Parts: sequence; C-alpha cells; structure tokens
Amino acid sequence: MADRDFYLRIEAMEDYSPVEPDPFAIPPIQYKRDGMHYMGHPMGVIPDAERDARALRAVVFRQYQDADYLIPYTSKLIHADINEPVWNRRAPGCVLYAYVGDNVRIHVHNADNRPHSLHIHGVEYGIDSDGAWPMGTQAADGSRSDEICPGKSWTYIYQVRESMIGAWPFHDHSSHASHGSSRLGLFGGIIIRKRPFRWPIPLPLPERFPDMVYKGLKLPLCAPAKKQAKPARGRDPRTPLRARLTRRQELLLQHQYEDLREWLMRDLRIRFWPRPDWNTLHVPFFLHQMVSDQAKPAFDSGDMEENGAGTFDHTFDDAGSYEYFCSFHPGMTGTVNVVSGGPAVATVNILDVPAMGFYPDSIDIAPGGTVTWNNLSMQHHTVTSRDGAALVTHCINGRGFVGNTPTIIVRAGQKIRWYVFNLDFGHEWHNFHPHNIRWELAGENHDVRSIGPAESFTLDTVAPPALILPEEIEAIQDADDRPPDAEKVRLMGDFLVHCHVHHHMLNGMIAVVRSYQDVWLTESMKETLLAEGRIQLFDDSNPIPMAEMGYCDKLSPGTWEELEVDPEVTFMHACLLPDTNKVLYWGYTRDDQSRLYDPPGPTVAEPSPQPAALPGMDSDLSDLWSAAHAFIPDGRVLGHGGFAGPGSDWVNAFVFDPATEQWSQTGSTAEPRFYATTLTLADGRIATIYGSASKSLEIWDSASGTWSAPVDFPAAMDHHQYYPWTYLLPDGRLFIAGPHDPTHRFTIEPIGGLETYATIAGNRSTGGEKGTSVLLPLRPPDYAPRVVVIGGNTAPARKTAELIDLSEAMPAWQSLPDLNLERAEQVNSVLLPDGHVLVVGGANAVAGGGAVELLDADNVASGFRLGPVMTHHRGYHSAAILLADGSVLVGGDPNSGVFERYLPGYFERPRPTIASAPASAAHGATITVDSPEAADIVTVHLLAPGAVTHGFNMSQRIVECAFTFDGAALQVELPPNGNIAPPGAYLLFIIDDQRVPSEGQWITIN
Repeated sequence: MADRDFYLRIEAMEDYSPVEPDPFAIPPIQYKRDGMHYMGHPMGVIPDAERDARALRAVVFRQYQDADYLIPYTSKLIHADINEPVWNRRAPGCVLYAYVGDNVRIHVHNADNRPHSLHIHGVEYGIDSDGAWPMGTQAADGSRSDEICPGKSWTYIYQVRESMIGAWPFHDHSSHASHGSSRLGLFGGIIIRKRPFRWPIPLPLPERFPDMVYKGLKLPLCAPAKKQAKPARGRDPRTPLRARLTRRQELLLQHQYEDLREWLMRDLRIRFWPRPDWNTLHVPFFLHQMVSDQAKPAFDSGDMEENGAGTFDHTFDDAGSYEYFCSFHPGMTGTVNVVSGGPAVATVNILDVPAMGFYPDSIDIAPGGTVTWNNLSMQHHTVTSRDGAALVTHCINGRGFVGNTPTIIVRAGQKIRWYVFNLDFGHEWHNFHPHNIRWELAGENHDVRSIGPAESFTLDTVAPPALILPEEIEAIQDADDRPPDAEKVRLMGDFLVHCHVHHHMLNGMIAVVRSYQDVWLTESMKETLLAEGRIQLFDDSNPIPMAEMGYCDKLSPGTWEELEVDPEVTFMHACLLPDTNKVLYWGYTRDDQSRLYDPPGPTVAEPSPQPAALPGMDSDLSDLWSAAHAFIPDGRVLGHGGFAGPGSDWVNAFVFDPATEQWSQTGSTAEPRFYATTLTLADGRIATIYGSASKSLEIWDSASGTWSAPVDFPAAMDHHQYYPWTYLLPDGRLFIAGPHDPTHRFTIEPIGGLETYATIAGNRSTGGEKGTSVLLPLRPPDYAPRVVVIGGNTAPARKTAELIDLSEAMPAWQSLPDLNLERAEQVNSVLLPDGHVLVVGGANAVAGGGAVELLDADNVASGFRLGPVMTHHRGYHSAAILLADGSVLVGGDPNSGVFERYLPGYFERPRPTIASAPASAAHGATITVDSPEAADIVTVHLLAPGAVTHGFNMSQRIVECAFTFDGAALQVELPPNGNIAPPGAYLLFIIDDQRVPSEGQWITIN
C-alpha cells in the first residue's frame, strides 16, 4: 500500500458569519446577499444586525501541506464555486482525497481551546483511530485517541480498500461536543476513488512561499513537507513547529497568510473562468447548520409545527419589555410588555395573512402572567427571545442564502460528480434537490434524494442547458448553415440546488448551479428572445436575481381615459370642493372665468354670480389668473390676487361657497399677490406669502373677512417670490422647499428662527412655475415631515428629485433616483390615497403627454416607476387634482379643450368600503369607522382636498391615523392638533393589506 499523509489542524475562526464569512472579499465574491429576497432581506441584502446575529466562533479542520502546520493547503472545496472564500475563512476547512490501496495517515493537531477528536466514516481502522469517546485508546502519558487535548496531536491510521469507494464524512466525536461542534463547522469529508482517477485541479501556492515562511520566521527547517520526518502512528511525541512559535512569530506568520490571501485575490486564482476543456466537475456539498454555542435565549419555543399543531407557553415574572423573533424568519418580530395592571393571560397567533407574522405583535401581560403562542401558519416557526439569542443558519458549505452559498459555474452538458454530505445531527433530515438535473438510481430516474444525519452519497449528473434551442436557432448552429450576421452569444441559467424542507430552504439552505451555454444568434433572434424573457446573458460579475418583489401582488400602474366633455375654460386653477366630487376651476381673463365639473359627467356648469359680476367688479378687477387659493375650515374656498388688468392693484379676494355654488367678495390684501402661495394655518386662519414684488406675510381671518397688516420677511429670504412651495409643519413652523435655492424653515408669529438648507440642484425654475413639490404622508407617532422636490427647467433639475427629512437633527437635501423622463415644463405631483405620489405632465421632450411616474412614499429609494402614457401633452397652465373616488383629473394647456382622467391600478381590484363614519369630529378624537372589510385594513389616511395651480398643490397633505380593530369596526385616532392636520374638510380612506384604498368619505376635523 502507498502511504498518504494528511495534516489537519483544528483551528478557530473568530466572528465567522455564514452570510459574510470574509468581510474583506473583493468582487466577484460578494456577501450579505439573499438572491431569494426572503423576509427581512429587502432588495436582496441581509442587514448588518442579522449578519451579527448569525455570527459565531467557528472551529474547523484546516489542512496543511507540512507536518509543522505552516504551509496551508489553499485549494478550493469546489473549484467552480465563485462565492467560496479563501482557505482561512472557510467552513468546513477541507475535503480529503485518497485512492483505493492507500495507507492513509491523518495527523491532527488541536489548536483550539477545547478537546476534540476525529471520527471518520467508511474506511477501515483499529480502535486507536476510531476517535469516538470513550471507546478510544490511551497512551502512557494520558493522551487519548478520542479526545485530543488543546495543544496536543494524534495520528489516525486507515486502510482504504475497493469496498470503501465513495464519499465519507468525518467529524469530532469527543466527549464534550460530538454533535455540538459540528454546528461550529468541525467536520469534513474524504473521497475515495480508484487510480488513475483525476482529482480536482489544485490551486498552486506562489513558488517561493514555503521558503518565505521559514526564512521570515527564522526557523531552522526549510524543506518541503514530503522530505520531513513523518510522525509516528498514534500519539505524536513531536510537537510541530507551529505549536512552538513565539507570539511574535505567530503574528508574523499571520501577516504572511494575509499576503498570501491578497496574492490569491489579486491573481484571481480563486475566481472561476469557464474552460471548455474541463471534463468532470467535482462538487463536495455539505448540508449542515451553524450557530453560536454561546447563545442562551431567555425563552425559546424550538421548532413549532404548522397548522395549529405547534403551541408554546411562557410565564413572565419580571416587569419589562421582552423582544422576540422567529429564528426561521428573522423578519418576524414581536414584543411582550410586562406591566402592572396587564392581563394574567394573553394569546398570540402566528398567521400567514395579512402578512406572515405575530398577531398582535405587541401585547401587555401582568407580572407572573403567561403568554401562549399558537402557530396557525402553514409554515414552521419559532418564538425566540432576542435577549441572549443567536440565529441558526441552515448552510451549504458553511454559508447560507443564495449569493453567499455556492454558485457553481458549469458548462451546459458538463459532467458533475456530487459528493453530498449531511453533517446536521439534529432531529430533522434533509434532502438534495438540484433543479433541472436528474440521475438514475436502482433502475429509476430521480431528482430528489433524502439524506439522514452523517449520511453521504455520490451522484453523477449532467449540467442542464441554459436554453432549449428552438428549431430555427438549432438550424444555424452548424457553421455551414449560419447567417453572416450571427454572433456567438453566451447565455446562462441559474438553477437552484436546495433542501426541500421548507423552513430549511427559507433559512439559507439553498445554492445555485449556473449553467452557461454558447449559442449562435442573429441580432433579431437575440432581441426577440430577450423581449420574450426566454434568455439571460452571461454575467461574470456574480449577480443575484433582482426581480421585483411581489410583482403579481402589486397594483398595475393604472390607465388613462379621455372624458367626453368640453371644459370651456382653461383648467389652470383647480379645487376639489368638500362634501362633493365636484371640482371648481378657472383660467384666463374673461367675465365667465370659472366652472364647476362633476367627473366623469358630460357637462360643466357655470357658477352664478362669477367674480366679475359682483358689485364694482369686472373681468379686469376680478381676474383670478395666476391667483392663490386655500380652504377655509368651513369648506369654502378663498381665492385672491392674480393677474388683474388695467385699474387693478392685484389685491382683490373672493370666497366660493360649495353649498350655494356662488362667489362673494371679501377683504383685499394690502399688497399685490400675483403668483402668491396661500395656506391654512393650525387655528383656521389663512396666510399668504410672497407673490408680485411682495416679500411679506398677511393673514386672513374668516370671522372678520379682513387681512392683517403685512409683515416683512428677512432680507435673506428675498430670493423667494413666485409660488414658493410652502408647508405647515407638525411643530407649527413653515418650510419653503423652493423652487428657488436655498430653502428655509422658520416661525411666522413672529417671523424668525430662520434655518437655511441648500438644495443639490439649486434653483429649479427660472420663474416660479417649473418643477413641483410635495409633502410626503405624515405618519404617527412622530409625524416626521419629509418633503420632495421634483423636476424643473434648469439643467440640473430636469430629471432629478431630492428629499429632505425635517425630523432629523441636522436636515439636509438628499438625492433620489432620477426620473425616467425630463420634466422641464410645469409638472404636477398628486398624492394618491395609497401613499404613492403621481408625477404627471411637464415632459415636453417626448411625443404626446409622456408617461406618468409613481414614487412610493414608503420606499423612495426604489425611485420612480413608469406608468401609462397620457394622450395629450400638459405643460404651462395645466393642473392635476385627486378626486374623491381616488382617480385624478388632468386638464389645461396646451390641450385646454379636453380632460383626461387617470385611474390608478387599484381601480382594477375589489376595493374596501366605508359603511359608516362620522361627518365631523375634533382633533384627537377616536372615531368608529365601520367596514365589511375592517379585518383586512392596515392603513387609514386623511387626505386634504387639493387646491392646485402652476405645478404646486397648496393644500394637499396625507395624515395617517393610528387605529385598532375591535373585532367589528375600526377605532380610528384622529390627529392631535391643527399643525398636523389644519382644521377643515378631509377625505377619509381605508387601505387594505393589498394596498387598495376605499373611495374617500368626507369628514370635517374641527
């Protein structure tokens, strides 16, 4: 028999995380990814907190080339695994290869701080090499074969015969941790074949690396491992040089290992480049769990069976808040609050809908009370205390989740020899299922095979094709039949390999076979296949799928319809009238300037009298062209200023009453207000700022119908003039978001406390009517104000957007993803009841009206999603306004003779309904909202009616309301004060778990 020596050193790896084994990896290796986008992994990224919760002090068998354990064996476990970390950040540490007829000697040195052993399956040995406590042998000095003490060594001897061909696991079987240490990574495998079988391609070290190690450490020996004296059988009396290094020498050695690691990375020796001359690909494939052995959660249910079979009780003795989570689905979290006066018992159900989670996710319990969890889900879960816990990871080759686990690159049709090991010694088995791959076993074809603890098997399969070639493509693969414009295109297909136990897969036990295929295609064939979604081009950057999550559950981007009605006047100014679905709108100079429209009807109505018909008025004196407007708390509309003709000083003001559908005159402003901004304050008064040449503030009081004396703004704010995008903030201050730069936050009574915030794009308008801005929904409990600015006609603004979060300690404008279209003309932004922002119009560089865009206020980082294309272009002097049913009416120049109506995607879904709700209530009140769908409601919104012109809606705002479901109806808490929700009329919307809103119901907040 030939001698074959292996040198294994038991070593620890500190801070090893199965989702980021090497924090310093360089591309194409990337970690902290989840290509399956499982719960808690937004955008396919595993959060740092979860990375840390999965971390542990790993322990591995690491292979060396020499008896002194100085020269590491750096070859990969799977040569074609593009995600595999370098040798010193890998678990398991090694896979050994031997031939039939070998006399195998495995020399094990224990460098860990706990005793271990090595127990191997499948080969023949004496009791001195069994390694299983307490059946081993003991030397005269007390050393044992079944428990190698820290700093000691043992040599295990095996004979390899033909009956032992296969793949066999080995693992620690010592007294303290025969199974627990496997969860730290202390295992491996030995593969036995007949000669002249060709082993996997090794990764050579730099030629002079061994000499560099010995010389750098000033060690006496500098010879290849094969020329060194070999340890004796059994107890090894010779202490290897590695164990005799001084602390300084060990640090120097670690520096040399880091240099070696950098060399391997720099030369891309660990990177796989497909080579057509390769034949069989060898794939050792370990299924196992990893978790810190230091974790001791305060309470833990363990695995809870599905469909009501799993329950868990825990008694909480001490007051405090106790956070917990599901270790299988870490995104599921809950809290138990132990408080005096709480109930003695409480129940939490684990449900799959409306979203998989704990219901309720926060409960109160009295000290000494008991909480019961019932798993009513169709999946397995745990209830695990956050305190003291660590996350288990179901691993393949020491790593969890697609993108971190093996991504094995193979050529279509290439032979793959799988060596599959189950090193999970828990009570659950695993199975092995590669997609689109089959094998024959016992005369039958299979694509799934179960595997129990410590079991292993070998399978030969063939890599699947990336594409089944259609006949017309198959016909041009031969050079004689190939069109002259055909080119070779490399395709790829990612095929999953995983354990089919559901929660094992969800917790990371899933990898990828990336099969590549070279196909000759004409450009038209390639474009057709791409358009049909039938192919994926090969990408050597090591991508993970970035498919849109929940695509089928998401609403469509909506549709447009053209309304068969003549608007008669330009839709320049528009106000949605409270307690109706009617829109009051007006345009340019004329006696009959305003109209009323009740969409989607075929006619419009003319208010009577019009402002021009009031005593002392005419079309010049009453012209509300480019005026300002706001809602009075009783539901009336105040309109004032504008571009008046000869004899007018642009100060006249008028009130429209929805109840009588008539205009009346009220007190005039002191200063002219052309292009002013007007808004309702927390106490119901109405403020107007800027416009014309004015740099002042005036406040209108509805009781007296008069305006206060003008108060000047500081000179530092003089750059604001036309339609400044101004918002009342929850703390009572005002914020001007543009369109001119810089932006300001300030108090108004008195004007002061000026804070300045420079934008990124600078001015967004050369006048005062380009670009748009919107206040994103205010959400309890803190009602953090976030403001977005979008588009504009200056070069940096046309396709950009910015956001500022004014709740931050040091607010600053931040860039959002760019728009899809340049919006340099007058663009409108409309808050939809589901929390999206509709961006419409202003796209003068495209034919027709261009596509609308949608921004999700709850996920602004995802950017602007393209929606349907408008038929008619809308620019300067156009408007867009939300209607009570949740649709959007759009009209105005340059196509004043036609209205279009946008129907968001929720019009295609069944919508929840409000059966009853009060018509009015006070700030801070709790109201009852009845709905047949109450149990499905997840959000309640109050939406102020719009008053829009020149791309800016002076009134629109969404305020979310906290609510509870009492089993029959919603108990909705209204906003606490007028700074958050200025007094007046609002549309109440309830939104279900599919993000579908009801139609709005009017309610007045007193």
